[in-house]
Amino acid sequence: MAKKKKQTIGYKYFASAHFVLCHGPIDAITKISFNDKDAYLNEENANKTIYINKPSLFGGDEQSGGVQGNIELLFGRADQQKSSTLQRICAKISNAFGGLISAYRGVCSVVFDNVYIGTAPNLPDSKWRVKRIHTRHDGQVQWYDEKAEINPNIFSGKIDSQYKYVVKDGFTMLSQLAPYSAIDFNDTEWSIAQGPFGYVSGSGLPQANTFVSPSIGRAIMIREYFNITNPLAVGNLIVRMRHDDGGVLFWNGEQIALSIDDYYNSTATISTDKFRAGRNILFAAAVDSVPAGSPSGIYLNLSYEAETNSATESDINPSHIIRECLTNRVWGIGVAESNIDDASFKKAADILYDEQMGISIKWTDSTSINEFVDNIKEHINAQLYLDRVTNKWKLYLIRDDYDVADLLSLDESNIRNLDFERRTLAECVNSVTVTYWDRERAKDSTVTVQDIARIAQQGGVISQSIDYKGFTNSYLASRVALRDLKTLSSTLASVSFDVDESFSEAWHEGMPFKLSDESYGLSESVMRIRTIKRGDGINNTVYVEAIEDSFSSPMQSVIEYVPPITSGDSTAKNATSIAFEVPYIELVEQYGQDEVDAKLSNYPELGYVGMAAIRPNNQHINASLYVDSGAGYDERTTLDFCPSASLKNDIGYLDSSFELENVAEFELLEVNHRIQVNDEIIAFVSFDAATNAITVKRGCFDTVPQKHAASSKVFGWDNYSGIDGLEYLSGEVLSLKALTLTGSDVLELNETTAHSLTLSSRAIRPYPPANVKINGQYYPQDIETDFILTWTDRNRLQQTGGVPLSWFDAAISIEPNTQTHLILSQLDENLIESATSNANVTGATSYTMPISSMQADTRFVKVTLKTVRDSYECLQPFEYIVELSQFFSAPYDLTVEFKND
Repeated sequence: MAKKKKQTIGYKYFASAHFVLCHGPIDAITKISFNDKDAYLNEENANKTIYINKPSLFGGDEQSGGVQGNIELLFGRADQQKSSTLQRICAKISNAFGGLISAYRGVCSVVFDNVYIGTAPNLPDSKWRVKRIHTRHDGQVQWYDEKAEINPNIFSGKIDSQYKYVVKDGFTMLSQLAPYSAIDFNDTEWSIAQGPFGYVSGSGLPQANTFVSPSIGRAIMIREYFNITNPLAVGNLIVRMRHDDGGVLFWNGEQIALSIDDYYNSTATISTDKFRAGRNILFAAAVDSVPAGSPSGIYLNLSYEAETNSATESDINPSHIIRECLTNRVWGIGVAESNIDDASFKKAADILYDEQMGISIKWTDSTSINEFVDNIKEHINAQLYLDRVTNKWKLYLIRDDYDVADLLSLDESNIRNLDFERRTLAECVNSVTVTYWDRERAKDSTVTVQDIARIAQQGGVISQSIDYKGFTNSYLASRVALRDLKTLSSTLASVSFDVDESFSEAWHEGMPFKLSDESYGLSESVMRIRTIKRGDGINNTVYVEAIEDSFSSPMQSVIEYVPPITSGDSTAKNATSIAFEVPYIELVEQYGQDEVDAKLSNYPELGYVGMAAIRPNNQHINASLYVDSGAGYDERTTLDFCPSASLKNDIGYLDSSFELENVAEFELLEVNHRIQVNDEIIAFVSFDAATNAITVKRGCFDTVPQKHAASSKVFGWDNYSGIDGLEYLSGEVLSLKALTLTGSDVLELNETTAHSLTLSSRAIRPYPPANVKINGQYYPQDIETDFILTWTDRNRLQQTGGVPLSWFDAAISIEPNTQTHLILSQLDENLIESATSNANVTGATSYTMPISSMQADTRFVKVTLKTVRDSYECLQPFEYIVELSQFFSAPYDLTVEFKND
């Protein structure tokens, strides 16, 4: 092996450190990210040392490195002991510590133990997703723990959700669908579209959103992914299908029995014991007319939901947040437990639990604890007040939960100094945009709701933006946006008045009441107290501000479309890829012809290797090329994903225009770009996106035309491949892998397909003869006269610029010192060789073998036409077998006798 001289191109940095994350103890650390890329996804809930193995998280050695090493997790419980790791690190820094370090109880912290942090001399930005729901700050079990955890029910799919699907023909039995249900089945080329799928006329089924024409034996297949962190926390999955005709359901490759009701209305329950931690796959399919049915229609819809909790991370009940902010004596207000009205807090907790209004939020001391509590109250539309009668704190949710007849009634007899004002139409807001924190995307997202009636009245959109960053999913954000829009879009009345303190002792903010006043046309209008200002002991008059209750106002609204969150994850996937020894033309374009020719002159057996890969999905950015030359895998370079497709049908030697399917990123292709199908290089000419028809030049550079089967992969790797810059020698066996990269993950080496490649001095080899004809035809099935072979020459050194030549193009001068050799093998009817002749046909472009010179039993002639230069043969010679049709060749001497018995 000849390698480039090693030189220092960068440095790797390691860090030992102690970081305090937050107050503790906590329930668990659920996710660790560096520079917004996921590094550790296992949930940890006890003190331990974890190993992060993401050395390529930031792009590997070619870019910014990654993270790798041991990190000790310290949850800060009351009995936590000193960290031996931290003691050892401190002892290395200075003997002054003498083992006198804190156990760091009451805080959650982490210790980096000589952790690799990348190729830059600074710590990468880290994010630690922590959970504290069931543990209070003092380590005790959470108050009212059974209602503390709220798991938003977003683990569901509707019939009109977006699904990954494909349509295939040729099925005769439902059992033939089983292979498509496997977890590791490669569905990267399937499409994503909105259900239902198919076409059925006059059936009463929900109309299909994705049209599929019926055909006997045609199958519609759906694959839906689920990433389940903790299977024990997930309830049974209820699946419903409508299918025409036969339907099947699989979970992780195991068939699930269907309960079929009317008109192929099927249901199934997938029990939790079938769930696995990590990726799970739900597969559903319907086949037209199999096992029976009419070919007039085909149809499939799918919906599912979890019976109880979903597998997404949980939120905490806001009632529990507010209560702990009041009672915590370290960072909270420090109210005694006895001064909390548990009944009101439990009532609020029950309502919020039923509403699935959980919150995930952090508090920092940049805001006061009172401001933090106010933020939680705004999220859930609640009031917190100190009851003047019981002297206990109460939590009151503002909901449409009252009977108007039971409300306190106020009028001129018990209030005074009434001021009245009604919001004008111009002051109304008709569009509300809520910003929330989207847990699935790990970033802020927005949802917008609008009052379409108000927009029509006001002649345009008047919008207001509100932050509710404690909410973690679009469903909940949409609900609270509608709640606020109902208040902001209504022409609500507001009032203020005075009342005696003795009459209003039990009043509180948020309390509803009825107000009547003839002078303002008010008759038992439902109002809510917004503010109460009580007297100072000398003047005991109470001042009240109130607003008309929004629950009594009608509203029409529409929610702007929010793209659905699929259950697929953003983890790096294994890419369909191809490995190759780099052809001469690519080396010339990469390094220049003079440099390449000089190297080959000194070391004719050297070669380079490369790789191309197809993007698994749109979340993938690029891939890193890793090569193992015998001492383990090393990262060599990065590669961009290449344009790709599959052959729709078989193609033969002569096809230059044909149909493709599963076309991806073809907009990147330019005229004359190299494309590889199996072992043949073709040149791009044009592509019709409407028909998926491509036009190409066949058998370019050092390859010849070949037959290719349907579904063969098409790699448009010109300009979109990765080339290993190291030089190798002929005969070396290498293993290549493409490690894909997403915005938050890098594929591991053990998850990637290895491609074995043996070097064969490809770059130095002459180009093969081209435009070969037998008796004036390309690839004839048989001949009836003497065997006549014609061809044209090619020149590796000349074919380095301009328009690439097709194998069928005219001749150019042959490369200097190159010979052309012809081998003709005569085969009998059993393809057994009976005679072989070798001819050096250098300088010629034709050769004739008379039939009279052939063996009597010759029925086939095998042709091998190749070039040789300095003992190096061309990479792909012309090889073909033609039949001799001598059996009925002219002149005929045939007598036919007819008998009529």
